[in-house]
Amino acid sequence: MARPSKLTQESLLGAIERLLKTKNFTEITVSELTKIAGISRMTFYRHYQNIVDVLTVGMDDVLTAFNATMDFTQLNEATYILQMIQFFDAHRTFVKILLQAHQQELLRQNITRVIAELSADKVLLTNFTDYEKGYYAEYHAAGLMSVIVDWIEHDRPETPAELATFLSKNIQ
Repeated sequence: MARPSKLTQESLLGAIERLLKTKNFTEITVSELTKIAGISRMTFYRHYQNIVDVLTVGMDDVLTAFNATMDFTQLNEATYILQMIQFFDAHRTFVKILLQAHQQELLRQNITRVIAELSADKVLLTNFTDYEKGYYAEYHAAGLMSVIVDWIEHDRPETPAELATFLSKNIQ
């Protein structure tokens, strides 16, 4: 399928966010979504098969920004955690949309994949088997994302730096 324009994607995400205030994600129809977003159904179906695809494209955009933002070769563990928290704090609107749409698994799977890719060259993991590297990535992704999601859901009671300090102390 053709890649949607940034405006189309943003319009659809904004419409999903508005609709989630009054109904469940599974109740949203393409007709009402496109009407609120101000795009035609034809445009929608040129780029997406269903409404979940809008979130998948949004997740791809977030991951592209994540990979462009994070420089894992230069970071120690504490700085890495802080930058990750700051990144997801900056993208908390999208995270909240995923949570309201009950698409946490989309977030977890993608972050796990990225962490696995980025962790592949860590010196700590050189003696790990491929299975152990997978477990390592799953463990860290699940833990970090669970805490970050909980932090966002509770309106960020600590600063990113405070949360990063806590997590850094407790992952040793």
